[in-house]
Amino acid sequence: MTEVLEHGLTVTPAMVRMNPSGDSDWARSVLAFVERAAIADKPVRLAVVDVSYSPAEVARLVGVSKATVHRRIEDGTLKASRVGARYRVGQSEVERYRDWLMGQTAAALADDF
Repeated sequence: MTEVLEHGLTVTPAMVRMNPSGDSDWARSVLAFVERAAIADKPVRLAVVDVSYSPAEVARLVGVSKATVHRRIEDGTLKASRVGARYRVGQSEVERYRDWLMGQTAAALADDF
């Protein structure tokens, strides 16, 4: 019997950080994926993928305007790289900026009480 494999499996850093003990859903998913590939006599390639976002995507993910994202890139608050004439922001930097922004918001709200 031939089992159809999914096109891929993605494990994010957040999934790994949630339970670093090794006994977790993401680890079981990886093992099951590799086992299905072995049954189908298919090779599996594991690779690290750099996920990056445009300023518009960062704005949507973080909940600010695109102009704010560009200002934060220009003032160095948000680290980005240029790809041609466009900016790209890595996933870990988006997470860091979102956490920083939430802390700033929480501090501003705490000052109001």
